[in-house]
Amino acid sequence: MRSRMTWLTSGLVLASAGFVALSLTRGQERPVPSARTSSAEAERSLIPLVAERPAKDLSKLPQLQQQVYWSAQRGAEWLFRANGLQGRFVYGYLPALKTPMEGDHYLRQVGAAFALARAARFSGDKRYAARATQAVLALLGDTVADAKDPQLRYTSMPSAVVNRLAAAGLLVLAIHELPAAERDLLDQAEQLCNYIRRQQRADGSLSYSEGADDPKSPIDPEGVNYYPGEALYGVIRSQQQRPAAWKLELLRKAVAHYHPWWREHKNMALVPWHTAAYTEAFLLTKDAAFANCVNDMNDWICTLQFEQFDPRHPLWVGGFMAWTDGKAAPLAPQVSSASYAEGLAESCRVARESADLPRYNRYSAALERSLQFLTTLQYTEANTTHFANWYRPNLLGAFHASDQDGNLRIDYTQHAIGAMMQYLTHVARVP
Repeated sequence: MRSRMTWLTSGLVLASAGFVALSLTRGQERPVPSARTSSAEAERSLIPLVAERPAKDLSKLPQLQQQVYWSAQRGAEWLFRANGLQGRFVYGYLPALKTPMEGDHYLRQVGAAFALARAARFSGDKRYAARATQAVLALLGDTVADAKDPQLRYTSMPSAVVNRLAAAGLLVLAIHELPAAERDLLDQAEQLCNYIRRQQRADGSLSYSEGADDPKSPIDPEGVNYYPGEALYGVIRSQQQRPAAWKLELLRKAVAHYHPWWREHKNMALVPWHTAAYTEAFLLTKDAAFANCVNDMNDWICTLQFEQFDPRHPLWVGGFMAWTDGKAAPLAPQVSSASYAEGLAESCRVARESADLPRYNRYSAALERSLQFLTTLQYTEANTTHFANWYRPNLLGAFHASDQDGNLRIDYTQHAIGAMMQYLTHVARVP
């Protein structure tokens, strides 16, 4: 225990030092270049950027909360800089090669917009809100209203290119996370919700592939662990501004299906999105079915965390194991641990509302360990001194894949700052 506390204290000191260095050079930060920009053009395009932020007095907060706050702040700044003139985010970077990561992914673009909107809501930063809105508008440009029913909206790209169910859910999330979404955006979000509603089967599950009911139709077997949860979370988040009885009924039917299904097909990936969706539903309805599912899934997730300090792997504490072939695999934790931290932040809300102190203590402790782990995967002033000055702003604030993989991608930062902001808002309750 003493060794572990020594490591945690050292981590806090290093993180604080990184923030001090960052604050001294903040006025020199420059926007991230487009993925299509050549290295020579990139160097010329990096111009100074002065960031103005609402002042927050953090001096009375515990040191861990201060560390998480500044880590989330750096991550949000990176997402802000990574968003280009056309509303799209740079997909990622290969720091060892000083080049942008090839490829792109619509769902990750929407996820980044959602995270930046959440950062805007938490911080009150109007720059974040404006750029998140710009990103949402650009991404909505790839959706269409159904020709037969204009009250339905979905992506114009076929499902073979982008999953329409997940895209609808994430777009709804991004729109409803904006601090002040305009009416036309909320109307389009409602059309997307109607599309999700149409995908629900009689048993409560959501069809996530066109032709899914055709046994000859190819179906992504892993899709069930990702796409329905994103859609459910989007629908229930829309309930706050566009309430409808059918939305709560959709969630009730879904949890009745997915909870027993998950028990028979345990998978880590399904947990965070469904936890977030059922947390919101529980807080609205106080229906025990939602709380039971959240508790069941996150009790299990906690058993997969590296809790004890191991001198052979000092940076693994707080990360999560893998789950392979129906059993835990003690492999090096990845930045995907951020997703499970997001789920834990939501499960804390359920435990608090249920006055379940033992679970709240367990979840919040696991959450704080996981956030501590995530701070070790962030590029800061302190760990980027070996990069050229013109290139460092491409990295500062972003989260990389693992302690052995320095590559970064927009969804890594999306989930990391999402977990941190939910912790600060709902667990630490930072004003």
